[in-house]
Amino acid sequence: MEPTRDEPTTEPEVEPVVEAEDLGLRTRRGPVFAGVTLRAAPGELVAVTGPGGSGRTSLLLTVAGRMRPSSGTLRVCGIALPGGAARVRGRVAVARATGAAELEPDLRVRDHVRERALAAGSPAAAFDEAAGTVGLDVPGATVVAELAAADATRLALALALLEAPEALVLDDLDDGADLAAQRALWEAARSAADSGPVVLAAATEPSPAAGLADRLVALGGRG
Repeated sequence: MEPTRDEPTTEPEVEPVVEAEDLGLRTRRGPVFAGVTLRAAPGELVAVTGPGGSGRTSLLLTVAGRMRPSSGTLRVCGIALPGGAARVRGRVAVARATGAAELEPDLRVRDHVRERALAAGSPAAAFDEAAGTVGLDVPGATVVAELAAADATRLALALALLEAPEALVLDDLDDGADLAAQRALWEAARSAADSGPVVLAAATEPSPAAGLADRLVALGGRG
């Protein structure tokens, strides 16, 4: 039997990976960040920007289930935080969080690859694809301390992708990079997001991310 009319079709709504409403973190020293509202779907790139002391690192760690929010609501991968923090930590990769999770400068690139692949249960060969995604091309024998700042950032991104995460966070994307290099690193972060996960990347200035980031979270200075 032939249809008598066209039925309207609608695309199913994509569930957000990160959903925050009026999110805030406060310590005994005072507010770290406040009023963050965000909804990010799979494959989106979120630029988290603000001056030093604005809470960029703390926000990334909160989304990754490593810090406990003080106010507002937060769901990551459909899991409410802080109650589900342990489950979220298994689904969000921390590429870099300054002062909390960083590359070991004395290790060689291949040592980092071996360790992360073992922890993630991924074959080390999968790193080649991840490295290609973010534009990393360095010898495995290179000591991390000898890498250019931009290559160290790409390495951190590639290692995080080995975990096949639903989201990953990258702190200080602009560390040691001039404006041209920052733009190239935002392009690498864009490529990482295009491979599947939500990517939250933090930097001081938003302008190099223009046209690449899907969302912008602008944090202020210390209150």
